[in-house]
This record gives sequence, C-alpha cells and structure tokens, in this order.
Amino acid sequence: MTLTQAVLIGLVAALTHLDGAWFGEMKFREPIITGFLVGLILGDVAGGLVIGAALQLMWMGITGVGVTPKLDIGVGGTIGAAAALSTGAGAEKAILFAVPVALLMQFVDTLMTSAFSALMPVAERQIDQLKINSVQAIHYMCGVIALIVYFVPTFAGMYYGNEAIQAIVDALPEWLNNGLIGISVLLPALGFAMLLDIILTPKLVPFLILGFVPAAFVGHDLTMVGIAAIAVAIALVIYSIYTDLRPKPAVQIEPNERELVAANEWED
Repeated sequence: MTLTQAVLIGLVAALTHLDGAWFGEMKFREPIITGFLVGLILGDVAGGLVIGAALQLMWMGITGVGVTPKLDIGVGGTIGAAAALSTGAGAEKAILFAVPVALLMQFVDTLMTSAFSALMPVAERQIDQLKINSVQAIHYMCGVIALIVYFVPTFAGMYYGNEAIQAIVDALPEWLNNGLIGISVLLPALGFAMLLDIILTPKLVPFLILGFVPAAFVGHDLTMVGIAAIAVAIALVIYSIYTDLRPKPAVQIEPNERELVAANEWED
C-alpha cells in the first residue's frame, strides 16, 4: 500500500467520526459507504462494495440507544475492507479484522469522550462570561483531537502494518478459513434478526415472507415450500386488510360518563 493510499484511508476513518459529530447523520460511517471509498482508493470499487455490503448486512441490526455504547462500525468497516482488499482476500477476512477493530475503537472513543468531559467546566465558565469564541475554540479543539485519534492508528496500521496483515492472512489454517467463511454467512442473518427484533410487527410478517421467497429461490427451482409461503403471505395480507375494513363496535357510554362528556364539550 502506498503512502497516499494509507493517508486517504486514514482520512476515511476520520470522516466516519465526523459523521454524527459535525456533519449530522449523513451515513458516511456505514460499511457500504466506507467499502466504496476504500475500494475507490485501492482501485477495486466492485470488491469494496461487495465487502462493504457484507459488513453492512452483519451490522445493520446494531443500534445505540441514548448513551449506550455500540460498535464503531465506521473504523471497523474501513479497516476491514482495506485489509481484505490489500491482501486480495474476501469478506470473511474483512470480518477477521473489522470486528476486533470496531470493539477496540469503541473503547478508545469512550476514553476520549471521558477525557473531554474535563473541559466542560472550562466551557461553562466561558459561557457565563459570554466568551463565545473561547467556547468555539474548545469545541473545535476536541474535534481536531478526535480526528487525530482516528486518523493516526488507521494510517499507521495500513502503511506500516500491511505486511503483518498479509502474514496473518497467509498463516491462517484451513479449518480457521472454513470457520470464517461460515461466520461470514451466519452474521448477516444475525444482523437481520437483530434488526427485525426492533422493527418487526405482525402486519410486517407477510412482507418478510414475500421478501424471503425470492431471496431463497432466485437461481433455483421454486418448490412447493416457496409456493406455500407465498400463499400464506397473501392470505395474511388479505386477512389484515379485511380486519382493518371491518366495522368496529360502537363504544357504550354509561349515563354518568355521558354527562361528563357533555360537560367537557360545554366547557370547550
């Protein structure tokens, strides 16, 4: 990997931190985006998109609620895609590097955020004194420090550790390679399961079935199992529509409640 490529990949890792911190939610940290950018830098856009898509499927169900820590998928996806493309490996090797890096960088981010909290009393005093420029300086200083924290390890790992990454990939035994391939197939399903645990409702089940059937049978003969699944999904959709259109029974109001409702309407 050349010096320029390592610098650009380090900047992509830093960009994933700016997403959500300075740029709002622009989805720069999503693996499908970082995979594309890394592929563009290394001259293999198609390979970067394939690896990014595999990591995206794996991590699509990971969410952080409030201050709950989550995996740093931005840096993990960036380094995973870069390591896999630079060694000519596939998505299973990207997982080998992406998951540990994502865990480590989340720990680093927690330490960095804790350190920044020491500057909050200083910023509050500056606000009390209406020194807005000083508050802005503290804000941008924290941002620059974060960029350095994200950029330097990524750049160093890509430029100086490329041979070590290649040695690790080449030294993997066959049984471990087979295990990684199995994990790379299983983890996207786990990501979908985590996502469905958040958003799935009974009314969405037929659409899940209708999406599963073509995904399972494209390129294969449609068996009776697939046909039965489609029939079940259609039946569920019809039942849901019929249930929504069926007239609902009128709510019986007791005499005392009727007087209370009339009094409230009179007040309005």
